[in-house]
Amino acid sequence: MFTNGARVLVVVLLALASAFAAWQGVFEIAALGLMFIGLIVWGYFKEGPVILAAKAFKQKNYQKAKALLHSIAKPDWLNKRRKPYYYYMLGNIAVTEAHFAEAEVYLARAAVLGLRANDLGVSLMHLANIALRNKDKEKGLLWIQKSQNLPLTEKYKSILTKIEKELQKV
Repeated sequence: MFTNGARVLVVVLLALASAFAAWQGVFEIAALGLMFIGLIVWGYFKEGPVILAAKAFKQKNYQKAKALLHSIAKPDWLNKRRKPYYYYMLGNIAVTEAHFAEAEVYLARAAVLGLRANDLGVSLMHLANIALRNKDKEKGLLWIQKSQNLPLTEKYKSILTKIEKELQKV
């Protein structure tokens, strides 16, 4: 749950502490410091600042969330629990910024990678709405069909029903 700058600072401090411990002949502490450095580097690639971005996203601070998400150098290296939410948040931010082509790509990737049921429902609802904007009836009905088996709230079900009715008119 570090930003990239905080990770660099902690790694530098741990490296200095490990070097000092090795210089003093306390090799156990030096090895422990190196293990912690390895853990932080592993977290950089596998975890990233996704949790911090999710916190900013929940507070509707989309610019901060977007900046944190774009600070991830290799999003394909994120672990399987973080990767769908990386794309989910980028997709929802793109929807709020009215970049629908970009949102469609991100939300489709998030839907395929494995979101929780409620988030998957929101993602599929946005995808169906984007298909309606693009007047792509087949794709929209496909996204709605995939959402039928999900335990969604009545609000989401009614929105999906409205989108489905509009798609039938296309």
